[in-house]
Amino acid sequence: MEWEPSDQEDSRVVAFERWRDLENFGTFEERAGVYIFANIDWQAKYIGKAGAGRMVIEIQSAIGRGKNYGATRVKALYTNSDARALSLEADLKEKYNPPNNLI
Repeated sequence: MEWEPSDQEDSRVVAFERWRDLENFGTFEERAGVYIFANIDWQAKYIGKAGAGRMVIEIQSAIGRGKNYGATRVKALYTNSDARALSLEADLKEKYNPPNNLI
């Protein structure tokens, strides 16, 4: 399913990053939130969460586990708590059903 920009307007999202090429995730803020890997056609390939202070670490870990398969870009949605990140991740995974979350 193609990414819908309105998802970054969710009340749990307090800030977000624009889409970046996958290799340029290192300067994301170290905040709690959700990250999305997508392909060139904006199809969500993987959705993951990060606790406070762990956004870059979690993205790097997901790449190391091959969760970026087929993805060319990444986006971060920041929340103000780990609990909201967990809730947002669950809802986005249910909506988009990204294939790399299944492996």
